[in-house]
Amino acid sequence: MEEARLAALCEVAEAAWPDVAVARAELAAAITERLAVAEPPPITDALAIELRLAIGCARGDAAAIRHLERSYLDVVPLALASMKLPAATVEDVRAAVRDKLLLPDGDKRPRVLDYAGLGRLRGLVQVTAVRTALTILRKGARELPIAADDIAARLATPEADAELALIKEQYRAAFAAAFTAAVGGLARRDRNLLRLHFLGGVTLERLAAMYGVHRATVVRWLAAARAALFAATRDRMRAELGGGDELDDALALIQSRLDVSVGRLLASVEVSHAP
Repeated sequence: MEEARLAALCEVAEAAWPDVAVARAELAAAITERLAVAEPPPITDALAIELRLAIGCARGDAAAIRHLERSYLDVVPLALASMKLPAATVEDVRAAVRDKLLLPDGDKRPRVLDYAGLGRLRGLVQVTAVRTALTILRKGARELPIAADDIAARLATPEADAELALIKEQYRAAFAAAFTAAVGGLARRDRNLLRLHFLGGVTLERLAAMYGVHRATVVRWLAAARAALFAATRDRMRAELGGGDELDDALALIQSRLDVSVGRLLASVEVSHAP
C-alpha cells in the first residue's frame, strides 16, 4: 500500500478514537498484515478505525474498552430482542460476548483482533450474541438445576469437622436461598469480577488491564465483592431466622468456608440459574 494512503487511514482512525493509546506504527503494521492475506478485505476507513480500537482493547486500554462497550456491545439487546429473554439473561449474554472479545483463549490472542478490520464489527457482535444466547438456552435445556441443598453442601470438604457438619445441616436451606439471592443482588461489576476471577480463572493482572486500573485496585474490589456477598447472605439469613449467638457462630463458620469455596458456590448458582 502507498505510504500516503496508509498514513491517511491512520489519521482517520486516530480522529475516531483520540483517547485510545495506540502508536501509529503499530496500527500501520496491523493494516498491512490484514492486506497480506490471499483475499484481503476492502481498504476502508472503517477497517482502520476498527483495528485501532481492537488493538487498544487487546492490550487492556480502558478508553478502548469503554468505546467498545458503548459503540459495539450496545447492539446485543437489539440482537436478542426477538428472543424475548429476561433482562438478566440478556446482560449475561452481553458479559459473555465481552469476555469472548477481550479475553485470550489459551494461547490465542483476543478475538477482537480477529473480528476487527473487516468494517463490520457490529454485525459480528450481533451474530456472536445470538449464538451465545442459543448456547445458554441449549445448556439450560439439558442440565437439571442443582438443588439448594447441593449448593450449600459445597461448603463441606472431606476434612470438615463435626461441628461444621451439624451447622451446615441446620442452616442448609436458609444459607442456600440467602447466598443465591445475594449473588443476584450484587452490583454488576462485583458479580462480573467474581465470575471472571473464580470461575473463569482470569488473573488479577488481566482484570486490572481490562478495567484500566492497578492490580491493587482489583484486589480491593474483589475483597469488597466477597465482603458484600457474605454481608448480603448474612443479612438475608438473619431476616429469615432471626438473630442470636447460635446463628452468629454458624455465620462465622460459614464465612470461613465461603472464603475458600466461593468459586464452587458461584458455579453452583450459575448452573442452577441456567436459562
